[in-house]
Amino acid sequence: MRDSAPVAPDAAVGARAMSSGAPAVPPTWLFVAVVLVGVVLRVWRALHNGPSFDESFTAMAARRPFGDLIEYLTTHDSHPPLDYLLRAPFARAGASDLLLRSPSIVFSCAALALFAWWMHRRSWFGLLATALLSCSTFQVLHGGEARMYAVLQLLGIGAAIIAERWLRAPRSWHSWALASILLVALFDHVSGLLLGFGLVVLAGLRRDVEAWRLRVLVGAAGLVWAVLWFPNLLQQLDHSWSDWVPRTSPTGVARAIGEHVVTVRGANWVLTVAVVAGGVVLARQDARLGRLWLALGVVPFVGAAVVGIGSAFLLPRTLTLASWAPMLAFAALLDVARRCWRGVGRGLAIGAPVAVLLATSTFLASKTWDYDLSVDELQHVARPGDVVAVRPARYGILVDWRIGVRGDRPTRVVALPLPDTDAHRVLGAPLSGRIWLLTPMGSTTHFDGYEQCAPPWEDGVTTVVCLVATPR
Repeated sequence: MRDSAPVAPDAAVGARAMSSGAPAVPPTWLFVAVVLVGVVLRVWRALHNGPSFDESFTAMAARRPFGDLIEYLTTHDSHPPLDYLLRAPFARAGASDLLLRSPSIVFSCAALALFAWWMHRRSWFGLLATALLSCSTFQVLHGGEARMYAVLQLLGIGAAIIAERWLRAPRSWHSWALASILLVALFDHVSGLLLGFGLVVLAGLRRDVEAWRLRVLVGAAGLVWAVLWFPNLLQQLDHSWSDWVPRTSPTGVARAIGEHVVTVRGANWVLTVAVVAGGVVLARQDARLGRLWLALGVVPFVGAAVVGIGSAFLLPRTLTLASWAPMLAFAALLDVARRCWRGVGRGLAIGAPVAVLLATSTFLASKTWDYDLSVDELQHVARPGDVVAVRPARYGILVDWRIGVRGDRPTRVVALPLPDTDAHRVLGAPLSGRIWLLTPMGSTTHFDGYEQCAPPWEDGVTTVVCLVATPR
């Protein structure tokens, strides 16, 4: 009787691929092509639209000296300072939108390339997962945005790769690397706490030296963050910057899962069922990868949902560190369909990433920020001597960055007798008396002592009106 040696998960996947009639391992050029498609999408996203309100906030905050930045974030934001510091050289130089977004492009493309390297030995399942991550609307949107989420994409994937190695054959450097990743994540976004919780779950009930090392170093990283930033976080929580975020609900959970794959109206529940079913498949086919998926993928989702019951927390981007996990599960389900259903299954396996690519491309082509077109209109109509104003004043940050810093004409902040406005005078000529006011549609555009001096401009979301003082 001949002994049978255990089959490694990757080898088992390859054997199943051969039995289905497909090559055991996809050619390397397919992985390269998939990564290049993802890079093109991310660069396209970075070139599309002017900066959003959040990006403009990032730029203006990053221009502040370090001490002022910390104080400003404590009273005006809900995030730690790392991303603002990374963009400070670009913001202070008044760099172009592409340069301001360039750190995100680099981080997101590096995350995609790292994920492809991780998956390239996992046959067609790995290629499917890489293709989904490459074209995911969520990954592309935040991979070309001047905000803190692209670095979380890279940190989350890096943590997953090292954690899988730790599960296979733990080494002391694994724990040090994971704790370092956690510390960086905590200073980039408070959702790093979810990663820390997942790493503790990863260690489970193990009592070996490496398991204790992991727990201690994760705790040490959390302690460093708590000493340096937690007091600031408590002050941030006194404000209501995130009150617009809905509390946890079944619909919110489905959105947090589904939108990590693709942003398509009505698809969240279908994608949620597919991800859950794929997670079961993943755990049954590869116990180690399934455990990793549960600890660093599912646990953060559950943690965010629990926190979101009593506070504004559960959003897709809050779970960026675990945004690779739905791709693995969905890919596992597609791979099973490919192997079990032959023609139909292969059609699904090919069609799903292509559909995600088309949906993401359509989303990017049609995406505009609420104030994007209207700020462009302000830049177009304002002449030297005019005043450009935004109402409510909190949205003045858009004009501060795009016209005050990056505009082709110098401006100066001025005070207006209009309620709740932020205003800049375009220099180069005496005051003209014209005020170009940008305000949300439906808001009042009639003020005592002023009359309109041009037909209003509208884009369906905002209005730009011209006002002059009424002659007495």
